[in-house]
Amino acid sequence: MTDRPPWTTDDPEWPVHETAVTWTTPFFEAGHDVVERPSGEHADYYWLDPADAATVVAVVDGDLLFVEQYRPRHRTRTLELPTGGVEPDESPRVAARRELEEETGYRAGTLTHVESYVPSGWLRYYRHVFVATDLTPGDPDPEDGEDIETVTAPVDAALSRARADGPPMENALTPLLLARADGLV
Repeated sequence: MTDRPPWTTDDPEWPVHETAVTWTTPFFEAGHDVVERPSGEHADYYWLDPADAATVVAVVDGDLLFVEQYRPRHRTRTLELPTGGVEPDESPRVAARRELEEETGYRAGTLTHVESYVPSGWLRYYRHVFVATDLTPGDPDPEDGEDIETVTAPVDAALSRARADGPPMENALTPLLLARADGLV
């Protein structure tokens, strides 16, 4: 899906002289690199390094599955696509299947990889996007602390629905646009 992340290799025009991890949590590391710019000046470039994530654009009976959940960091409910971290011992494809089932109860018969991308200049991780079809319903099994409800919207109205309730979450917009551009939804 992706080659070695660019932040793991050296660029001779922008050499890294030091890397410092300043904060470690169970979910990510935060730190900075001391980088020499082409001008010779040294500067700190800060980053967050969470686990990779998998996002699923799931289509069932002409509808797209969203998850609406409360996000304590934002103090509001958000409309998103099923998304979660890739565990150290699993592939992005396995994570996508697991997250879809945990958050919505649905199991994918077919899972198509769309794209892997870096969602922000501050973040050192890939978001892997999959389209799931041939879905079989089941019971969701959210993680502790997740307050999730499955919401559907017709595929042709999915983008409008994602934008309807205020600022949309990135893990809804970009995956939808990528899947749409590839003609998968």
